[in-house]
Amino acid sequence: MNKIYTFPNGLKLALCPMEHTRSIAIGVFVGVGAANETKERSGIAHFTEHMLFKGTEKRTAFDIANEMESLGVMINAFTARHMTCYYTMSTDEHTEHCMDVLSDILFNSKLADEEIDRERKVILEEISRDEDDPEDVCNEGLASVFYGDNFMGRPILGSRENVQNFSSNDVRDFMSDFYVPNNTVVSIAGNFEIERIIALVDQFFASKFTEEKDIGELDKISTNSAYFNKTKDIEQANISFAFPSYTFNNPKRDAVSLISNVFGGGMSSRLFQNVREKNGLAYDVYSIVSANVNVGAFSIYLGTNPKNASKATYAVKEEIDKLKKYGITDAEFNKGIQQLKSNLVLGSESSLSLMRANGRNMIMEGKMFDVSERLNAINSLTQMDIKEAIEFIFNYENVSASYVGPKTNVNVFGIIKGENDE
Repeated sequence: MNKIYTFPNGLKLALCPMEHTRSIAIGVFVGVGAANETKERSGIAHFTEHMLFKGTEKRTAFDIANEMESLGVMINAFTARHMTCYYTMSTDEHTEHCMDVLSDILFNSKLADEEIDRERKVILEEISRDEDDPEDVCNEGLASVFYGDNFMGRPILGSRENVQNFSSNDVRDFMSDFYVPNNTVVSIAGNFEIERIIALVDQFFASKFTEEKDIGELDKISTNSAYFNKTKDIEQANISFAFPSYTFNNPKRDAVSLISNVFGGGMSSRLFQNVREKNGLAYDVYSIVSANVNVGAFSIYLGTNPKNASKATYAVKEEIDKLKKYGITDAEFNKGIQQLKSNLVLGSESSLSLMRANGRNMIMEGKMFDVSERLNAINSLTQMDIKEAIEFIFNYENVSASYVGPKTNVNVFGIIKGENDE
C-alpha cells in the first residue's frame, strides 16, 4: 500500500512497495524548475541539474558514472517547468548504494569553476542542437507567443547569454533558495522494507538538509493569440497551433487526453488518417496535451511540403471544425477510454514509471498517484464531458500559431482563425 512519510524538517517520502519485483527506483524531486526562474535567471534550474553530476568531494564525474554503471544502475536526471528530478533504477540489492550516490551529488557537489566553464559549453551545444531541429524551433516559437514573456514562454535550457554568464555562486544561491527539505520529495517504488527505507532516507537525505524556507507562490499565467513566423533554409514547413486547456489538477484533464488520442494521438487518429493517409499532406502530424500547475495547452503539430502549407492547415482546421460541430462518435469514445486505461495500467506495472508518477504528483498536487482513483475517473467520463471540453478548448479567438520553414506568403495563423491565407 502506498505511504507518505513526512520528516520533522518537512522532507516528504512517497513509498510504493512492489513485492512482485526485484527492482527499485529512487527519485529525489525538488519542487523547482523553469517556473521559478526570472528572465535573468532563465536556465539556472537546468544548469544546476547538469552541475550536480560534475563531481563531489569524494567522487569525480567519471566516478559517479562508472560506479553506477559497474553495478548495472541507471542514473539520470531531468528538469521540467515545476520540478527537477535526480533518480536511479537498479536491482534491490543496490538500494543503499544508490541512496549514497544521490545524496552525495545533492549535498556535496563541488561546483568547481573549471567544471562550470566546461559544462556551460556542453549546454550551449545542447541549445545549438535544439536550434538545428526545426520542429523544436517551431514548438518553442509557439510557446513564446502563446505564453508571452514569462517562464512558460521561455525554453527550459535558458538563453545563450544566461548560460554563458552563470557562475558557481549563481548555482549555490539557487540551491540555497530552493533545494530545501520542505520543497523536496523522495519517491521510491519497488522491492523494499518500509522501516529500513525510512531509516535510509533519514540517514542520506533528511539529516543532511539545513533549514526550511518559504518558496512563495507562482505567478498567474494567461495565454495570448499570436503568431510566430521564422524563415529557415530547410526543405519542410513546420506548423503548430496551441489552444488554452485545463490545468494539471483539473478533473476534466482526462477528457482532454481522450480527445487528443482520438484527434491526433495515433495511427488511427483523425489527423493521421485524414491529413496524412487520405491526402498525403504530412509525414508527422499529431496533437499533444500539456498540463501545468496554473495553465494548460492543447497543441497540434504538422510537418509538410511548403507548397502544401495552405492545404495542410486547411485540412487541420477542417478536422477541428468537425470536432466542434459533431464531437466524437461512441466508437471513438469507447476506443479512447480503452487507450487511456491501457496506458495507465501498463505504466503502473513499472517501478520507474510509478516512482516518477508519485514524485510528480507529490510536487504538483501534494498527493501520491492513485491508479484506482485514476481508473475510476476515466471510467466515469461521459460524452457530455467530451462535449464541454471541446467547447472550452477550440475557440479560435484564443489560438496561437507558429511557422518555421522556407519563406512563404501563406499565413497559417490567418487560416486557422478563419481569415484570408494571403
